[in-house]
Amino acid sequence: MLEKGKISALQMELLIVPTIIATGILSIPSAAAKFAQHDMWMTPIAGSFLGFLTVFIAWKLHQLFPKMTPVQYSEEILGKLLGKIFGFVLISFYIHNTGIIVRQYSDFITKNVLLETPTLLISVTIILVSAMAVRGGIEVIARAAVICTTLYLSTAVSLLFLIKDIDVSYMLPILENGLLPVMKGGFIHQAWFSEFFILAFIFPFIKNSKEGLKSGMRASFYVMLMLLYVNFFVLTLLGVSSANQFYPVYSAVRAINVLGFFENFEVIIMASWVLGSFVKIAIFLYVSSLGLAQLFRLSDYRLVVFPLSVFIIFFSYWDIPNLVVLVDYMTSIMPFYFVLVQTILPLILLLIAYARRKRSESG
Repeated sequence: MLEKGKISALQMELLIVPTIIATGILSIPSAAAKFAQHDMWMTPIAGSFLGFLTVFIAWKLHQLFPKMTPVQYSEEILGKLLGKIFGFVLISFYIHNTGIIVRQYSDFITKNVLLETPTLLISVTIILVSAMAVRGGIEVIARAAVICTTLYLSTAVSLLFLIKDIDVSYMLPILENGLLPVMKGGFIHQAWFSEFFILAFIFPFIKNSKEGLKSGMRASFYVMLMLLYVNFFVLTLLGVSSANQFYPVYSAVRAINVLGFFENFEVIIMASWVLGSFVKIAIFLYVSSLGLAQLFRLSDYRLVVFPLSVFIIFFSYWDIPNLVVLVDYMTSIMPFYFVLVQTILPLILLLIAYARRKRSESG
């Protein structure tokens, strides 16, 4: 096995939560508001069902092949040729997605804080730090995630300072246009919830493997609660106008004023964004590197970490020329693309695995 490290189930939870919501927590409310409007607060609940399903699929595949990652057991299920094609598609997806994450992170920093700093410099620094963590292995990433996630989630408390300014009338009328808009908004969330399939690469390295399913389900529930919490505040503070802002959470936090003295709480949000993005980029880069090494039967995945990091930076600029393209991609392409690769294809893989096992037992 290319990775010999082991992490606890709790570390896995603290690792996967920011991996799912780091990039989504600032931009999902805007996309959800475009579809669900007054009912946008419900959309995380609708989207979370796919998260629970994806965790279940990843766990069932892990039970069938407990010491393998998807890149390895796809060859056992589909055969060598089709298995390698599936593994290549999956790893290409994660490499592509890592580039998008890096670009999101860099654009947010340069457009809101470091206005004069070249975007490329921001991209290089975050990918370099992440690459160093990835070379340390899953244990190093998990330990860093424990610290980063604790600080990252604690910043959510800052929204409570705005509770005096909320207007619950923005939530009315409830279900004015029925459930369809809520389902459409929930489908946007499903792009992020489908990322729980990344657990399939982490399950083999959990110390107490029996805790994997429960931990994964808890993590999906935590993500749903966090997005519900954020969507509630965005809606009750900004109303449906949040649909016109790409980072409505950031806009809301900038309005915090405590006792007329404590202001600029957006700095806290910025710090949490950096920490959460580091965890997300690190785990996606780790999965991409590990999967690539397994696909080509390399002796050590660390050999490809830095070359792959350079390729990801190139990918982040070649694929997304500007923010307008990114917004359109996230609302019209990303939900279908992510759900297909991370939920539907693994489900098909699971069904084929069960069918082959049943046939071998009956034969």
